[in-house]
Amino acid sequence: MTRKFISRKELKQKIQEDTTPRTTISFYRYVHLSDPEAFRQTLLEEYGKLGVLGRIYVATEGINAQFSVPTKNLESFRELVDSMPETNDIPFKIAVEDDGKSFYKLTIKIRNKVLAD
Repeated sequence: MTRKFISRKELKQKIQEDTTPRTTISFYRYVHLSDPEAFRQTLLEEYGKLGVLGRIYVATEGINAQFSVPTKNLESFRELVDSMPETNDIPFKIAVEDDGKSFYKLTIKIRNKVLAD
């Protein structure tokens, strides 16, 4: 399957036109990840299915995430997060004043550290 390239401008326009209510969330956790690349692939697949948009960093020391999820998928997202030992019961910090349009794609990067010193 070939992916079609969509420009940043098109992605931003698409999210601005989307009327789907979204909830913006952030979380981080220090947890040992023996294979950050495999964890990244799992997140890309599973978070993508639920319409998550945002930026997530993973490293051998843990995960740091800021993203939005369609509000209708919030319960399913919580169940998914809790089903993974690395993120089980992780506290969500939910943005109070946000229109859910802060992110226009899902980016998950492997880093040396999840938080800056």
